[in-house]
Amino acid sequence: MTDPATAILLAAESCYLRLGITKTTMDDVAREAGVSRPTVYRHYATRDDLITGVLLARARDLLDRARRFIDTRSTIDAKLVDGMIFLVDSGRRDPMVLQLVSLEFLEVANRVSDTPKLATDLTAELWSPILREAQESGEVRADLDVDRFCAWLTFVELILVGRIGRLGAEDPSHRRLMERFVVPALHQAVEYDRGAVRAS
Repeated sequence: MTDPATAILLAAESCYLRLGITKTTMDDVAREAGVSRPTVYRHYATRDDLITGVLLARARDLLDRARRFIDTRSTIDAKLVDGMIFLVDSGRRDPMVLQLVSLEFLEVANRVSDTPKLATDLTAELWSPILREAQESGEVRADLDVDRFCAWLTFVELILVGRIGRLGAEDPSHRRLMERFVVPALHQAVEYDRGAVRAS
């Protein structure tokens, strides 16, 4: 038997896919789950809490698939480059994730104050153990601040979402971008030179 909280999440996901996130009401979710409206509110105090719950459940499923894929790569450089491209491309193929990042969802996301933190936390949930293990084995520089690097990877993911959407996952420029600007940070610290950035 599915517990009520999970049944409500599954019902909400079904409604979001059928009706759209912004058009789905708590009454819709209650009917789909076969529970009363107060039961929905007992588990998810607000509509935004329910949206966040669906997002977390869907994102964790994606992270599990990404972990299995990343484990097939032997070096940290390949894990990061191939893993990031796999993660973003798989997310774009997921109809629920597409809804969650669509223009329709932006209005809702702006009300969910923890959305940026949630994205950063999920990125760290995936990459932090992988990077720390690589640090322990000497594959990544010992002074890398893993938490800050994971926060930065969240922004790289957003860049890749747009790029892969325009060019497709197979375009070699994504790999070149990662290998040139992301991978080097794993191996050596580079002092930020504003003049050099302006000149380039």
